[in-house]
Amino acid sequence: MSENTSKGSMTEEKIVAKVAELMQTLDEVKKYNVLEKHFKKFATIVIVSIVICVLVNILFSTSSILSGFDEPQKFLLTFLLTAIPIVGIGAGGLYIRTKVKAVKTGEWKEELSHGFPSALKILSEMDWESSFKAVSSGGLSYAMYGLVKGAAYWIIAYIAAGFAFNITTYLLMHQTRVLGGISLWLSLLITFLYLKKDLSRRFNEIRALDKLQWELRRFSSELRNTEF
Repeated sequence: MSENTSKGSMTEEKIVAKVAELMQTLDEVKKYNVLEKHFKKFATIVIVSIVICVLVNILFSTSSILSGFDEPQKFLLTFLLTAIPIVGIGAGGLYIRTKVKAVKTGEWKEELSHGFPSALKILSEMDWESSFKAVSSGGLSYAMYGLVKGAAYWIIAYIAAGFAFNITTYLLMHQTRVLGGISLWLSLLITFLYLKKDLSRRFNEIRALDKLQWELRRFSSELRNTEF
C-alpha cells in the first residue's frame, strides 16, 4: 500500500514539475513573441537612422557645405554622421527591452505552490493547441531577434572598423577613404567572434524549445489517458 502511495506521489510531483516547466517556458515565449510583435517598429527605427546617415553623407559629398572646413574637420564631421545609426540601434534596442520588461511573468507561481490540485486546475484551463503554437512561434521570434541583434552589431563593428582604418591611413598617408571591403569583412569577423557564444546559446535554446514542445505534446497525451 505504501509502495503504491509512493508511486502516486511521484507521479503527482512529476506533473507539478512539468507544469512549472511549461509555465516557465510560456513566460519566456511571451517575451519572444513581444519581439515579433514590435519587430517592425524596431526595424523601422534602425533603417530610418541608416537612411538619414546615408542621405546626409551624400549631401556632404555633392555640395559645398564642407568647403569651408579643412581635412581633419571634414573627417570629424563625416565620422559624426556614423553616430546616427548607432543612436538608432540603441534607441531601437531600448524600445524592445522596455516592451520585454513590461511582460508580466510568474503569475502562476502562487497558485502552483498549492501542489497537485492546483497543477490540475492550471492544466484543465489551458488551451493546449494555442500553447503549442505559442512555443513554436516563440522559437521563430527568438531566432529573428538573434539575427537582428547580429546585424546591428555588424553595423556598429563596420563603423568602428572604418573609423579605425580612416584614422590610421590619415595619420600615415593623409587619406580618409578606406571604408571598403577590408572594413566589411573585418567587421563581420569581429561580430562573429564576439557573438559566437551567444549564437551557440540561442541555437541550443531553440532546439530545447522544439524538444520541449514534443515533450509537452506527449505529456498532454499522457494526461488524457490518466485517471486521477
